[in-house]
Amino acid sequence: MQDLFAYPKSLTGVFEVPSKTKAEIFSAINKWISINYNSGKSVTQLLDAEAGNIVVKGINQINYNNGAKILYPNMKSIPEINVMKFNHLIEINVKENKYRVNYRILEIEYDQAVAVYMTPSLTKNGFDCINLNGTPVAVITSINDSLETTLKMGFIGKEKRETYKANTKPMYDGINSTIVADMKATMLSIQSAVNSQTKDGW
Repeated sequence: MQDLFAYPKSLTGVFEVPSKTKAEIFSAINKWISINYNSGKSVTQLLDAEAGNIVVKGINQINYNNGAKILYPNMKSIPEINVMKFNHLIEINVKENKYRVNYRILEIEYDQAVAVYMTPSLTKNGFDCINLNGTPVAVITSINDSLETTLKMGFIGKEKRETYKANTKPMYDGINSTIVADMKATMLSIQSAVNSQTKDGW
């Protein structure tokens, strides 16, 4: 991976492949997509060999520490690890001897059981905290202000409220780091597929 550029909601990698033609690179990536994006929730939106452009949508997920465990450490029904799902789009542009991958997070995919508790404000703030260049402090402050009101209504004591809110930024820092690692792993997987050499003459 020669160049890597991080933006708030996307990661772009540029890969040099001196030994591969445009057609060979495109074919290898197309095969990779057919193997890795074969679920009912994955959609190939564009596949233009002549222009060298591929666009695919999918859903990925990451694990993160459940902040609610701080409030209820002994409640077995509350898991220590939560799962967060994201709708994403991958755009790949292929040229002779090189290609570019742009991996973009589109939105958080909330499970139905979770979605009923998500107000528009919580949904927006949660997505705004997804920033691959660093968790935005202003949004964390907004989330914690909302949490203060909610936790008070739930008769949560001041010490627990402060401990819970102190975990908000580290939690999103971890989420953002995991997203970046997941994106890099995807790009490296594509790179491996492009660089692989067939050994059976086919």
